[in-house]
Parts: sequence; C-alpha cells; structure tokens
Amino acid sequence: MSAFIDSTRTAISRAITEGRAAFDILDELCLAFETSVPGTKAGVTILDRSLGTFESATFPSLAPTYAEALKGIAVADKPGSCALAVFEGRTVISTDVATDTRFAAAWKALGAEHGLQALVSIPVMNAESKAVGTFVVAYPPKAGLSREDLQAADEFAELCGLVLNRGQEPGRH
Repeated sequence: MSAFIDSTRTAISRAITEGRAAFDILDELCLAFETSVPGTKAGVTILDRSLGTFESATFPSLAPTYAEALKGIAVADKPGSCALAVFEGRTVISTDVATDTRFAAAWKALGAEHGLQALVSIPVMNAESKAVGTFVVAYPPKAGLSREDLQAADEFAELCGLVLNRGQEPGRH
C-alpha cells in the first residue's frame, strides 16, 4: 500500500503545482482511496473556520444530495462524525451509524438515505494543526477496515491537507 500512497502523493503534488482546482484533486483522492480499499466510499468535508460550519463537501461516489446536506452544519452542535472529528481534533469511528448514540437523528437518517452504515472521519489539518475539514471513509460494517486501511486513510487525510493548505480555492472551477 505504501507504494500506492507514494505514487498518489506524487500525482497530487503535480496536480497542485499545475494549479488544478482543489475539488477536482480531492475527488481524485477519494476515488483513488476507493480503488485501493474496495467497498468503501470516500469524501472530504471543508470547514469555514470563521463561521464554524461546513462550507462544502465532496463525495464523488455518492449522490450530490449528501454533500449538499452537509453545507452549513455547525461543528459545535456535533450532529455527526465529521463535526465531532473537527470539534475534537481526533479521528471518530462509527461502526453502526444507525445506532450510534453520539449523533443526531437527522444525521443518522441522512446516512441511511445514502447507504452509509459505518464510517471513519479523520480531521484534515492545516499548517497550524487546526482542523480545516475531514477525510471520510464509509465502509460495509461486516467487512470493517483493517489497520492498514486506517493507516492509509490517515495518509489520505494528510494529502487532503496538502490540497487545502496550498492556497487552492475550495470551490469548483
């Protein structure tokens, strides 16, 4: 897996240098993760730090309604795993979204509507070690994620940080 991550890092660095749009690069990262860990769906949330809400999100393998529903969610309310991960600055794992008592009913319903049964949300950090979003991996609960999969997800979160910290505009171009 490390050779794959190294080649992905090289491709992402090249895309950043070429000035490609952040969302396009983030979509590529998500799809690359999904290819490397079959059965997963990956996405990225982006925080508006001044407002403390999610500004935008991209989940290339889910219906656009999922990402749209996350816009404007207040992190301090901690309705779901991404908000909790940003608020606490730590990885949050939910092995059963439908029964996870930490989260709001509306967030659970949104997950169910889009087939998200289990997931991990990893903070994406800026250069000052402050969360600027999350890298999210949904997975089939019976399959779970291996230690290697979780390590890869951590590395992909770091790659997302490179994209978001290089002065790229989060909006689509």
